[in-house]
Amino acid sequence: MSEFYEKVPFSELATHSEFAQNLDTRTKFDFFTFRWMIRISKWSILAGVLVFAVGGICVALSLRSQFVQYLSLSIGWHVLRIFSALQTIAQGTMLVALSYWVTALWFNVYVPKLIGIVAILAVVAMFMVIKAIFTTPHAEFVVGGKVIDKDQSPKLWERLQVICDKVGTSPPDQVIAGIDDNFFVTENPVTVQGKNYDGRTLFISLALLKQLHSAEADAILAHEMAHFSGNDTLYSRKISPLLQRYGHYLQALSDGGALPILYFMLCFRALFELSLGALSRKREFRADKIAADTTSANDMAGALLRTTAYSRYRTNVENDLFNNERALESANISERVERGFPKFAVGFASDPQLASAETSHPFDSHPPLQIRLEAVGLPKLSDAAQSLLTQPGDGGWYQNIENADEIEREQWKQFEESFRALHEQSLPYRFLPQTDQERTIVVRAFPEMLFEGKDGTLIVDYLQIQSATWAEPVLISELRNLELDDYGLLTIDLAPIGKKLTLKTAQFPDKQLVIDTIGRYYGRYITALEYLKFKAKEAESK
Repeated sequence: MSEFYEKVPFSELATHSEFAQNLDTRTKFDFFTFRWMIRISKWSILAGVLVFAVGGICVALSLRSQFVQYLSLSIGWHVLRIFSALQTIAQGTMLVALSYWVTALWFNVYVPKLIGIVAILAVVAMFMVIKAIFTTPHAEFVVGGKVIDKDQSPKLWERLQVICDKVGTSPPDQVIAGIDDNFFVTENPVTVQGKNYDGRTLFISLALLKQLHSAEADAILAHEMAHFSGNDTLYSRKISPLLQRYGHYLQALSDGGALPILYFMLCFRALFELSLGALSRKREFRADKIAADTTSANDMAGALLRTTAYSRYRTNVENDLFNNERALESANISERVERGFPKFAVGFASDPQLASAETSHPFDSHPPLQIRLEAVGLPKLSDAAQSLLTQPGDGGWYQNIENADEIEREQWKQFEESFRALHEQSLPYRFLPQTDQERTIVVRAFPEMLFEGKDGTLIVDYLQIQSATWAEPVLISELRNLELDDYGLLTIDLAPIGKKLTLKTAQFPDKQLVIDTIGRYYGRYITALEYLKFKAKEAESK
């Protein structure tokens, strides 16, 4: 008899009705539980392999064209989200089953609380994942600038129409003039000064137009209009919502704790990024070629060099100002950039890292300058840079915009005010005050806070915490960890002695304000400490 049971597995016997009739209910339940766990595991693995193959095919096909890329991403997204939802349900079911069987088999006991907790977590994960499938994230693209109407600036629109005719496309529906250091086009909805705009949008940089030669501006705008003629912006508009939903879905998987499925989905997203990058480069090379054919290779090269140099110099000016450790009476970024850019441009031409420099863009990545210039027929970057950046631009396009000075000045004013405010907000996080001036900056943002509680007063300032329940004040610098339990008891670990103090936050009328204040003041100290360490390392490297 023993030989029979050794040769014939129990799993095979249990499927026969005569044998199964002799089994008790508990044995039948255990057998069918294991059986379905094995089946679910096999189906999950098989489905994973098939879906991975489908994803690979979609990525490979997406390299053929923008239309195929959009179609592949759309198919891939629908297949993957359905697969991941089913996998979440399958893995949740497996976890609930294992929460019983692992302890039952290894320790001959089962823990109802453990099973209940796992079941709750599985249900939460399923709910978050399935909810994310049907949720469309809202993304608003706000552009800083002013819409230039055709009646307001006819010369601008006339010149733009000439460029569009040469490129073979219709003009944009709206032109936005701003002070960012780039030009771009989009068919995604945009919001300007609280108003929404649909259709084709061109953004032009007033700050850059002032620095460019007319022919260089022609080349840049021909490049941007080429994106319209190639339907680049059309497919970007179609693909963007899919990528947003994909990103939202990945976040839901992460929040729900479905990490194995998250990594699977991330793999497809990373592979598809290769396709997005490859076609993005093709679009840029095509637009560069059209721009060079519309104007000339030299004009295109000059435009690329001057916009890259301007972006680099403006970034340097802003960084230098932001690193200033005193409050700025005025930023004057526009004045500083205009005054210093011509000299910087000449020096930029001999920068050894010039070949690898890239122009900035809100949507696409651009190939390095050397590669872009070689593609339009200018292989010797250093020679081109020296000859093209020596003479400042004439600002011809800038002059075709009515009230350009007023529009630009107003935008710079708003930007510089925001810059100064952000700089001033950052200053208190840079100091462990050593001087009266530094103390004044820190105390202004982190004043002494007094809280009245049932057990007495609590005083928090940038330097220390004083509680009526403690023998002496505690220096902020001595804090090493803060822990808050469900009853509002805040445990404070101190260094270097390893001492612990407690504070009953529930005794204060505004318990949350007390907790937030201690956390914020401690966070300021940690940020300042790390900032000073960074500055010390930076000084050593120089």
